[in-house]
Amino acid sequence: MFTLDDVLRATGGRVIHGVPTTEERFVGGAYDSRTAEPGSVFFALRDQRDGHDFVADAFAHGARAAVVERPVADLPDRAVLVQVADTRHALRRLADTLRDAHPIPAVGITGNVGKTTTKEATAAALGARYRVLRSAASFNNEIGVPLTFLGIEPSHEVAVIEIGFYVPGEIADLARLVRPRVGIITRIPDVPVHYSRTPSVEAIARGKAELIEALPEDGVALLNGDDARVRALASRTKARVVLFGESADAAIRATDVSARGVEGLRFIAHDGARSAEVRLPLPGRHLVGSALAAIGAAVALGVPMDEAAMALSTMDAPAHRMNVRRTADLVVIDDSYNASPAAVMAALAVLGSVPTRRVAVIGDMLELGALSADAHEAAGQEAAKQTDVLVGVGDLARTIVSAARAAGLRDTHAVADRAEALVLLRRILRRGDTVLVKGSHSLALDELADALVQPAAKA
Repeated sequence: MFTLDDVLRATGGRVIHGVPTTEERFVGGAYDSRTAEPGSVFFALRDQRDGHDFVADAFAHGARAAVVERPVADLPDRAVLVQVADTRHALRRLADTLRDAHPIPAVGITGNVGKTTTKEATAAALGARYRVLRSAASFNNEIGVPLTFLGIEPSHEVAVIEIGFYVPGEIADLARLVRPRVGIITRIPDVPVHYSRTPSVEAIARGKAELIEALPEDGVALLNGDDARVRALASRTKARVVLFGESADAAIRATDVSARGVEGLRFIAHDGARSAEVRLPLPGRHLVGSALAAIGAAVALGVPMDEAAMALSTMDAPAHRMNVRRTADLVVIDDSYNASPAAVMAALAVLGSVPTRRVAVIGDMLELGALSADAHEAAGQEAAKQTDVLVGVGDLARTIVSAARAAGLRDTHAVADRAEALVLLRRILRRGDTVLVKGSHSLALDELADALVQPAAKA
């Protein structure tokens, strides 16, 4: 929550439309007019589209003010416009100002896979004792992280912030805003997400290390001890290093792991002499690391281990991420938000564990560069082991289908897009089937998952 005075002082802007009071309070920010909430400030950013074209729509959705670079016509008289030289810089400067005013401890989370689930688990574990400010959805870049801090309130006691990486220096820059006391690095697999944007896996590892390099000496770096690349980053920080995982030398360690398919996950977490049973309602053995990292962060910030473990049992799945959705006829494992080779393999393992007929809907995995063909072929070979029916969505997914067919899976289908996939699925699905939906974000397979569980929805 912040005032118009805060906006004007932080950005150096001036009011060019509307007659507000300087003490008027705003509740958060938005850059997508469709998500502007009542009382929020809309930032007209220039990206693939020009946000100035959507200012009127933002006000229609309830925005109280907009930060712009030029005047906008045909607005309500009460609409407040603040003109600045650069809206993106203005957003960051306002976030920095609000962060200065609320120096609460923060947990920064990065990695090539597992960031969002780990963020939600960490927020749940810390929520056992504290009121938590956390990144919405996957707000993990130079726009999303500042927007998160526009939602800070005096009652917030700790922040949990997801931080992504595309170019060298990006995490270091965002860490100057986040100011983490605890840093978590999840996983950096052999075939990483967004490989086509970076020169090597090693370059990705160096980028992720920027988070723990930013930690203070009295901070805590939580590193995945089961991932050799992440473990090797320990020397890159002056903070105390704590390994988590199933490895024998992990300080935050899991034993007695029981993956129960779509029913979730159980294990015993250990921290020295302390231990606690963890019951995670999300499916997939690969989520053990997310839960352990969450416990490690909670313990580092003063939450007793047993309280953190109990809180994890009530956490909700992030939208479209290993979200088990049930209807009278189907179980849909909705992991449709995005896809990487490691995540596809993990999701297929969950599907393979169920006793019903198993239907996998797998879309293209994008931005893999030179690794793409081999990654899609490997996914097809794994699908042949874990599924009864395979539907490949998109051009690249044809390689998945071909590889699965060559490996002996007979019931395979290749379709162009989610609409064609929905028509096919409505014809071939049977009562009692379990359906996995997984694919890169641009395919919008979340709409397909919604249509499977909500008959009125359309893909």
